[in-house]
Amino acid sequence: MPSITRKAKIFRSNNTRKKSFKKNKSPSISILKERSIQLQNDEPSILNKFTTKNVTVRDKNQNVWNTVENNKLAYKRSPRGAPIGTYPKIVYGPKVERLSKDNYKRLKKGSKIYYDRESVAFRGPFFFEKILRGPNLLVKSKDRGYLTNTYKFLIPVNKLQKQLLYYVVGKSPRHKTLKRKQKMKRSKTVKRKRHKKRKKRSKK
Repeated sequence: MPSITRKAKIFRSNNTRKKSFKKNKSPSISILKERSIQLQNDEPSILNKFTTKNVTVRDKNQNVWNTVENNKLAYKRSPRGAPIGTYPKIVYGPKVERLSKDNYKRLKKGSKIYYDRESVAFRGPFFFEKILRGPNLLVKSKDRGYLTNTYKFLIPVNKLQKQLLYYVVGKSPRHKTLKRKQKMKRSKTVKRKRHKKRKKRSKK
C-alpha cells in the first residue's frame, strides 16, 4: 500500500500538469490582428501561417494543390495503407514560378498566388491587387467556409525569401484545349465554303 505522503505527491503533480495544459492551450481567435483575420476591418493582415489558417484551398473549379512538380501546380496523395512514396496518378495544374524580390514586379492585377504553409494543401488562390509603399504586395482571398467573406493581406517583399509563394504564369490546360477545338471548327467551315464555291464554278 502506498503511503499518504506518496499519494499527496502524485495528486499535486497531476494538478500541476492540468494547470500547465490549460495555460498552453491557445484559443482559435486571438486578440492580435496579426493572428486573426476575422477581427480585421479595412486594414489588411500580414500574410503568415496564423492568418491564412481559414483561407480557402480551392479555386473556382474546386481544384486543390499541395505541391509543385515540373514548375506546375500539382495534387498528389498516396492512398490509405500504401507505402510511403507511392502516389497514384498526379493531377497537374497551371505553370507557376516562385515569387521573389526579383520577379514580383511581373505581377498584374488579378494574378493568382498560392501559399505553401507546409500543411495538407496550398492556401489560395490569392488575387494580386497592387504594390504599396514598403514595398508590400496587397492581395485578397476568400474564407474557407464562408465564401462571401473576403480578406486582405500584406506580403512584405523583404520576407519573400522565407515564404513559399507561387504565382501562376500560364493558363490551365482546359483553356488550351478549348482554343484548339475552336480552331478546328473554323478550319472545317472554311474548307466547306471553298468546296461549295468550286462546285458552283464547275457547273457554270
